[in-house]
Amino acid sequence: MRFQVAAASSLLGFCLCGTGCRTAAPAGDAAGATGPATGLDEEAIRGLPDYRSEMVSAPVFGGQVFVVEAGDPSAPAVVFVHGLGESGCRDWYPVLPALAAHHHVVAFDLPGFGRSTHANELYSPARYTEFMRSLLGPRVKGAFNLVGHSMGGALSLLYAARFPGDVQRLLLIDAAGMLHRKSYVGFAVDSGLDQLLGPLAKPVKDLATVVSESTWTAMVPVLSGSPDPSVVLQSDFLRATVLGGNPTRIAALAVILEDFGPAIAGVRAPAWILWGSNDAIASPRMGLVLQARLPAARLVVLEGSGHDPMASRPAAVEKFLLAALASPATVLPPKVAAPFPALPARKGRCERQSGVRFTGEYSEIDVVGCQDAVLRDVRAAALRIRDSYAVVENTRVIAPGVALEVKGSRVEITASDFTGNVALEVEGSDLDLAGVNLRGQRAAVHIVGSSKLILSVSHAESPINQRYLHGVYEFDIGAEL
Repeated sequence: MRFQVAAASSLLGFCLCGTGCRTAAPAGDAAGATGPATGLDEEAIRGLPDYRSEMVSAPVFGGQVFVVEAGDPSAPAVVFVHGLGESGCRDWYPVLPALAAHHHVVAFDLPGFGRSTHANELYSPARYTEFMRSLLGPRVKGAFNLVGHSMGGALSLLYAARFPGDVQRLLLIDAAGMLHRKSYVGFAVDSGLDQLLGPLAKPVKDLATVVSESTWTAMVPVLSGSPDPSVVLQSDFLRATVLGGNPTRIAALAVILEDFGPAIAGVRAPAWILWGSNDAIASPRMGLVLQARLPAARLVVLEGSGHDPMASRPAAVEKFLLAALASPATVLPPKVAAPFPALPARKGRCERQSGVRFTGEYSEIDVVGCQDAVLRDVRAAALRIRDSYAVVENTRVIAPGVALEVKGSRVEITASDFTGNVALEVEGSDLDLAGVNLRGQRAAVHIVGSSKLILSVSHAESPINQRYLHGVYEFDIGAEL
């Protein structure tokens, strides 16, 4: 289970000031120049058809940004957005030759990374998407295919939601930063510290270094109570003193503080999603959420791959990209769940057992005193979990009364929907929900006994309110949403 938040906080607070905090300077004197920059790429990339690269003025941020293009400018365009790390758009170079043969490819070092200018700027998702639109306007005509990896996947998703007319297809590879930071800490611990420490020893490519509130309390003692880390982002002084003006830290913190729930709901382009089965940096839970929530989404799991498949499995990434680019690009409305057919009379029950699995259709399911129960691809008319540890994935419950009742339990729920008079009733429990829709005719959530809920990119709908939920919620008895 993924609830060891306290243990992870101390580790990740230490890592915030570890080796990953160093910022590499832009290459040579190129950051101060504007114009052709062909000497900044290796010979293999310079040999691509119609290769051209240049340093240009960076929209929104100021300074300079490195841009590389290849392939016939009149061919269908593919835009690549990299993740955290000083390699910048070089992350894409292993797959560019296969794409440039038949497409107009555009890649760039985001401001603050690679060969672009590094500064103490607010490198937020919103500003990055504005930068991308201004940069791409003169270079790409009409709708284009948008490909993002890691943090670049989160930025690409937000871009597709903000500017739907620009994006023909959305292709996401191990997209990082969309789980709430508390949930992400739990994932990092559950992934195994031996796996996590390897990436942290390299230039920072993961988001784990910025999610500990205890870190902010220690580093910003002038802020009382439980400080909101977003305060740091809005101040030049605090970005400099707390984050060292480091673009990697600033961008990582900004992306993991963003609520991507509205963006996920706003995407209209068909989406293709690639996820490494062994990714210890970007939680595979988000792959399930994106598959469930994005229109016409297809999830491909790359077995044995970690977080950087372009480096470790370039042929597999090429195959994924070419298949996605050959697929239909019809813009679609958001997904709407179809009503259930008649459910069978079958009842499911787990009592004082370990490792029980449920899948398929049930009239009701009871999980009582069980360890490591898993409910996956379930359709039911009622679900009750009591005194148990359970994982629920891709599950829909439609009930006349309470759809999901949780008492004295710890439950992780991903990409699921609960509809009833009360969608979720909780007593004395800890829940971690990602990509969960709660629809209640009376209440989306009803608290019978004090409970704690971590919600990532989720949504509640009831006569009380309709809202996206992305945060940590500690409810008292009788509270309702």
